[in-house]
Formats: sequence, structure tokens, C-alpha cells
Amino acid sequence: MISSQVPLAMASKTLRHSKISTTVDIYGHLVPYAAQQAVDAIAAALTAAELAQRP
Repeated sequence: MISSQVPLAMASKTLRHSKISTTVDIYGHLVPYAAQQAVDAIAAALTAAELAQRP
């Protein structure tokens, strides 16, 4: 599921973990895409903010 980019919340529920943190603690090393998505989202937000400041 995780390598197929199923959201961690869904994977956690499917695996019957009581907390998402349990899933992350066990399988977190398998989700490098999440870190890249976070970086991409921040970059997009900063670019949009920069463009909005231009006359």
C-alpha cells in the first residue's frame, strides 16, 4: 500500500493500527515520496507568494 502511495491514514486503518504514528514508526522509511511531496508543496507555495508580490 505504501509503495503505491496509499495515504498513511488509510494504510494505518487497514493494518488496524490504533495510531498513524505506529504505522509511521514501522513503515516510515518506505515513504520517501511523502518528503518529496512536502518539499514540492513548500516550493510551490513560496513561488506563488513571490509571484503575488510582483507588480
